[in-house]
Amino acid sequence: MVIKEGVVHSAPGVAGGDEPDFDSWLSQQLQFNEPHLDDDGFCERVMADLPPVPAKRSERRATRYQYAAVVAASAIVCWQFPLQEVLSAMVEQSISLYSLVGLAVVSSMAAMTGGILAARR
Repeated sequence: MVIKEGVVHSAPGVAGGDEPDFDSWLSQQLQFNEPHLDDDGFCERVMADLPPVPAKRSERRATRYQYAAVVAASAIVCWQFPLQEVLSAMVEQSISLYSLVGLAVVSSMAAMTGGILAARR
């Protein structure tokens, strides 16, 4: 490695030998000591003015609202779904009612759980 004008370069003859070695340059820059600039308490005032971290109680309240919203949306979908027509069509087609309903319940629960988990992140 060769240092030119404060920048570390790779050795000549190596691929990319004229380009600076970024890792070495970055470590040099991070180790460079500059004199401390007095900010007259500015950082402390800014940190004191920041809003407090939300309590766990408010997070639980938000989670309850999310669960309530999912339950309400599911109830609306079930209310609007033409279940009687679907059931009669399945009976005519001789499709196993229990397997279809079970599949629908499992997939909707998986979708709701995924939505809740995504909303919590």
